[in-house]
Amino acid sequence: MDIYSTDWQESLTLALKPFPNLMPQNAITESAKLAEGLALAALAIQQAAGLNVNFFQIKPTLVPHIYNLVFEYATEAAGKLAAKLALEFVENISTGKPDDFVEAGKNVAETHLNEIPTQNIQSILTKAKEAGIPILKGGDRIPWQLGFGKNGLKIGEATQWHTIGDEWIENQGRIPIIAVTGSNGKTTTTRLIAHFFANAGYNVGFTTSDGIYIGRQMTEKGDTTGPLSAEIVLRNPDVDFAVLETARGGIVRAGLGFDCCDIGVVTNVQEDHLGISDIETMEDLAGVKSVIIQSVKTDGCAVLNAENPWTVKMGKEAKCKVAWYAEHADNEWIQSAFKQGSAAMFSENGKLVYYDGVNRTDIIDLKDIPITFGGTVRFMVQNTLAATLTAAVYGMKPDLIAKSLKSFLPSAEQTPGRMNIFDFGDKKVMVDFAHNPDGFAGIRDFLKNIDSTQKIGIVVATGDRKESDVRELGRLSAEMFDLILIHQVKFLRGKTAEVLVNLLVEGMHSVNPNIKWERVADEIEPLGYALSLAKPGSFITALSDVLDEPTELVKKYKSQSI
Repeated sequence: MDIYSTDWQESLTLALKPFPNLMPQNAITESAKLAEGLALAALAIQQAAGLNVNFFQIKPTLVPHIYNLVFEYATEAAGKLAAKLALEFVENISTGKPDDFVEAGKNVAETHLNEIPTQNIQSILTKAKEAGIPILKGGDRIPWQLGFGKNGLKIGEATQWHTIGDEWIENQGRIPIIAVTGSNGKTTTTRLIAHFFANAGYNVGFTTSDGIYIGRQMTEKGDTTGPLSAEIVLRNPDVDFAVLETARGGIVRAGLGFDCCDIGVVTNVQEDHLGISDIETMEDLAGVKSVIIQSVKTDGCAVLNAENPWTVKMGKEAKCKVAWYAEHADNEWIQSAFKQGSAAMFSENGKLVYYDGVNRTDIIDLKDIPITFGGTVRFMVQNTLAATLTAAVYGMKPDLIAKSLKSFLPSAEQTPGRMNIFDFGDKKVMVDFAHNPDGFAGIRDFLKNIDSTQKIGIVVATGDRKESDVRELGRLSAEMFDLILIHQVKFLRGKTAEVLVNLLVEGMHSVNPNIKWERVADEIEPLGYALSLAKPGSFITALSDVLDEPTELVKKYKSQSI
């Protein structure tokens, strides 16, 4: 049976007769009718389970015939099961075998009952919510938790509200939370902030695109910048300070893993990830990242880049205090901070300077900050400004900030994948995660100051980026490398390797039609190949996470060269 046929729609209408409050919204296109049918089926299954749910909405995306579907659920697990059963229902109805909503409802009802807290726990949760205490959801053998980290309190049937204690309730079981987002620099900024507070004596839990860390130990490897990773940190009873890298994708998929934060940091908003998850414009992207600033407590602080128009807009709209950072004191918003008596960080006469609203304090000479390479790497200076301002507005002493900056090194241990340079005797290798035009431009500017006989680049494109952005990566590559090696094995994401390689080459040829380049065969490991081609005095740069386990590869090739 055709899924768009009149018979299909009549079958659904018949199945929905016992649910008179579930009415179609007169969808026009056939694909919209299908999306509407799925939503109605999901609601009907939940209503058959005895759950009071009615709301749904379908929203078209910019891709024809693709819709975002939203429907109400009583508990998350019940909603997910209802969605799964609704899809099965529609698939069965299209082959002439409609399921019984009542039977499906029994399964959803059982799932719902397993998710809802008991009367005693519900009473505690209600009182906690009234007191402003954060709640971490329980279920599936994970207990409900009030509060975060070392101040968190796991609750069960034996817990009584009156035994919790007035002082704990007054403090709301909270620990300090700093949230960091941005298009570029957020991982390094997160790591540097965590380094500051670890040196201050806190047991810091932090999330990054590399993994979850408790103290200085990685507990989980991978891109852990979403709400579930934040919750892992906030459930840990040893953590007394949280620094949470919070990426666009996690916010779009599932929001934040916390209700509010003490400081929100946005490093910048650059043209990246557009065309993904219905984020089509810079306004869309900035709107997603501004969620961090909206989550800052009213007595908290937003730390914002005074040189980026999108973060400036966030500062104008913020409901909390705003602290600005910029490379130079003559920036408009740094000058505004001077006039208004608000905090700011900037560089002046080769020094990092903090303004607390009244006085200026020289923190450290830029040349003494290792990750800035003597103050020559602009994007690392910007990351340093963001992190240092964050520590300063929290109240950290200038001498501890300076000491911590000196001990934070551009290394595989402290900043994996960020300006990691390895010495191979007569050659050098740098690994950096730069993956968008702004990041590539930063590496290009750094390489201008590198003396070498030959600059070799290993690059890869990402398939879900705009074609113009891929061409721009090619253009920037041609501006900084003498030889470009393209290893297009991963990150295809909907495009073929051939399409991505051709886009990169188009960009390269727009700068230099005679640029030397090769496509490295899929089965060849590109760093080893680059080393085999490199002349004495060469500088090899691997970008965009093109290498698998780069630290291990470097160890392997260094041991072979001994």
